[in-house]
This record gives sequence, structure tokens and C-alpha cells, in this order.
Amino acid sequence: MSKQVYLTIDDGPSKDFKDKVDFLSAHNIPATFFCLGENLESYENDAAYAIGKGFLIGNHSYSHKHFSDLSIEQAKKAIQITDTIIDNIYMMIGIKRPIKVFRFPHFDQGGDISGEEYEKKWNKSQSEWYVYSRNDRRIEIQSFLRELGYVQPHFKNIKLQFFNDKEMFDYIDVRCTFNQMEYFLDIQGAPYGMEKEEAILGRIDEDVPYVGRALNCSDTADIILTHDHERTTELFYKIINKYLTKNFEFLRIV
Repeated sequence: MSKQVYLTIDDGPSKDFKDKVDFLSAHNIPATFFCLGENLESYENDAAYAIGKGFLIGNHSYSHKHFSDLSIEQAKKAIQITDTIIDNIYMMIGIKRPIKVFRFPHFDQGGDISGEEYEKKWNKSQSEWYVYSRNDRRIEIQSFLRELGYVQPHFKNIKLQFFNDKEMFDYIDVRCTFNQMEYFLDIQGAPYGMEKEEAILGRIDEDVPYVGRALNCSDTADIILTHDHERTTELFYKIINKYLTKNFEFLRIV
């Protein structure tokens, strides 16, 4: 059986978004774009074009702020404004929005004292990764997503025993099992040498299940995270081409 993957792409639309849509479409690769509201306002027609091509537009909040740095009111507003923008784009082209999916910027569900404290957690022991100092806030934001009709999609064949995040499907927001980390390109001092293109591409060949690098393990499907960033556009195509050489079966979020 081919390795099954779900391709998700965060932070767009960028000026290169439409070209990426065409590239993926030409290779029959379905993808979900988790878009920022402020970018959708600038590239509304490109998002509509992607929908017309069969791609799913998900909500990635209005801007890319840590939710632990936002008040509850600010968090709800960031979600709702973007939700309305996406609704309007679907209505504009007369296509029913098939499913509402949401991903937090930085995967920060808003349950920590600050965004800085949230980021520090990942340098601590794994037992502290999913402990929240303001869990009531996190639960309230989840409830708000549910009220707006957001759901956790059904991801087929993902076996949680291969991943640290055992609770990833217990909440409304969509997380990932494989982070391509191409945003580290040319960032001096990036972890694991990821400032270099060869390290980013090499990550695709690693076979280290249980620590977030299971792309070569056919016993589980994966949710891949990449990004629509202008400065990594050339690398984006190299990444996708390398996925194609692996003969992945790209699945559609439904």
C-alpha cells in the first residue's frame, strides 16, 4: 500500500498562491490551504480560483498572532472575521463550503500565559507539552469554534501510537504529524541545521516514527504541514516534487 498523506499549506494566500494551486492541480494533488484573513482580503480572487479548482480553504485566524497573547474577545474576533471572509468567497462563486476546518497559528490554542511561554514549553520535558496554565481559556475558544460549525475532520489511517500528540483528534483544531519546517530556510541558527535547503529536503527521507518523522513509515498516514511563503516558493516546488518521487497517495480532507 502506498504511503497516505494529507497535504496542508498554511499562511497564504501569497502572491505565488495561484501558481502553487496550478502546480498542485496539474499533479492531481488535493490540499487544504489554512489561510490568514488579512491575506485573503488581498487575494480574494486567487482564493476563489483555488476553490473552483477543488481545493479547500481553511481558517488560520486573521493574522498570525499567538492566541495565548490575545484576549478571549480578540481571539473570537480573529476567528469570526476570517470565517466571514471565507464564507463570502464561497458564496461569491456559488460553491457550498464543504467543511469548516481551523488551525491555530503556531498551534497555540490559547491556553498559556503568553506566546513566549507557549514556545518555551517545547524545550521542556514531554510531560509538560500539553499542560495548560489557562485551560479555561483554551476550552472556551474550542467551544466558540464548535458554535461556528468547525469540526475535526476524519483523517483515515493515522495511528496515534506513532506520534507524541495522542490528543490531536480530541479537539476542533487541525494539527499536523509532519512539519516540513521549510520556514527555517536561511535562518541562522535554525534547529537541526534546517537553515539549509538540503536539510529541509533531507527531512523527507528520514525514517524516525514516534518523533514526528514518519513519512517513510507506511503503517500510518500523515498530515503534512508546509507553507505558502513567498521567500520559500522555489523550495516549495522542490518539496512537492520530492513527495511525488515517493509515490504518496494524497488524500482529501472531508
